[in-house]
Amino acid sequence: MSELRASVNALGIEDAETAIGVHALLGSDPGLLAHAGALPRTRPEVSTWIKSTFLNADNPLFELSEHAVATRLGERPDETIDKVLRLITARPRAVEDLADLSGVPAGDLGPILDRLAEVGVLRTDPDPFRPDRPFWAMEDRLARFHYAVLDVHLPRWRRGLITDKLWRMTHARFDRYVCRAEYARLARAWALGDPAAAQATRIVVPDPRHRQLRTLEVAVWNEAGALIALGTVRWGLRMRRQQLQRLRYVRRLLGDPPARLYCIAPRVDAAIAEDPDPDLFRIGPAHLLKGD
Repeated sequence: MSELRASVNALGIEDAETAIGVHALLGSDPGLLAHAGALPRTRPEVSTWIKSTFLNADNPLFELSEHAVATRLGERPDETIDKVLRLITARPRAVEDLADLSGVPAGDLGPILDRLAEVGVLRTDPDPFRPDRPFWAMEDRLARFHYAVLDVHLPRWRRGLITDKLWRMTHARFDRYVCRAEYARLARAWALGDPAAAQATRIVVPDPRHRQLRTLEVAVWNEAGALIALGTVRWGLRMRRQQLQRLRYVRRLLGDPPARLYCIAPRVDAAIAEDPDPDLFRIGPAHLLKGD
């Protein structure tokens, strides 16, 4: 069993989606769990639980999230670090992407990123197409929640007067930037359970025809460096047929290798459920936690 899957299961939450969502915030850290109260058991309970803990200024989890990066660094982050971390919270990024979006030269970003990785705020994930240019991703769960949710309306959250309204406004950010990031990482850990798998990564593939980049959260490679599986991830929502079409399109962009296709989502359209392709696999949250 992968270390990440074991950590999620250690929470003892039977519903897989709920377990992954809670783990995206707490991990299985006893120090954080001590402030978390009774953990939610179903997805509808997650919102109420978050509002009573992470979005409650009287709960230590609020302050721990607000100051997560400062605690790691030993000082308050400056505007450049805040800008970089907001960008990385939205999605893992290569240094050139960060430089373009932040306006900070890549050479100046290097030491900043290295320092954030050294203290455990960030990590690097490999880019198999550019081994010397990894993706920078959020590692600290509390920092990720801060930039995804708290940072957007911090003074208002602190006053606690319109928490319900603010949560309705930012709930989608929680799902997309907090839960989905955890879910994608768990999906890659699951994919490594294949005996033939040597590496599971995120990939960004150029699409010359449409002049854009296509991203997939799961790409699985064997020991010889051959692609053996590709996967697309959907968190909390039904996966539509368009996502499967896009997955097949990316496989064609890569030369149409004999790679399996993974639709990784809690629910899928009938068109996906009924697709007879023997190389197509539908993977739900419970599969990821069971490892089957």
